Amino acid sequence: MKLTAFASVALLASGASTAGTHAVNKRSVEGVHLANCNRYSFAGPVEFSQIIYYADDTPAGKSAVPSTSNQCRVTKEGQGFKTWEGSSVTCIFPSNTYFTANIQSGAAGYNFGKYAGSGKNNYRNFNCYRDNNLMLFDDGDYYCKSIYYCRDA
Repeated sequence: MKLTAFASVALLASGASTAGTHAVNKRSVEGVHLANCNRYSFAGPVEFSQIIYYADDTPAGKSAVPSTSNQCRVTKEGQGFKTWEGSSVTCIFPSNTYFTANIQSGAAGYNFGKYAGSGKNNYRNFNCYRDNNLMLFDDGDYYCKSIYYCRDA
């Protein structure tokens, strides 16, 4: 496909990529985030990891706090952050919907937007991409940052 200079600039301005990466507009559809979180404490942050589901991912970049039914703890508070890379990670949400992520070894060093692995739930398959530690939410008690985000495959 031949792009005019104007079309190329318009694509880049919209966040699209003309390079060979798998970057997508990550805040426009249903999304699942593999997140590292902290609980505020007088003794310092208490680390844990969880998988967070957004039916409409646009609020994720706007500090929307997801319902507890859309948050699935992967590690308990104080157990530290999960190493997402190099192994399969499954979490079962309160609705009994599971999400399994398979992030490639070495993906922690990937640039933002690069394909990092796959995921699946009870309903569909997902492609997962390296995130830029986007602050998903901070409710004053907890805050979570997205390490990887997953979209329909």
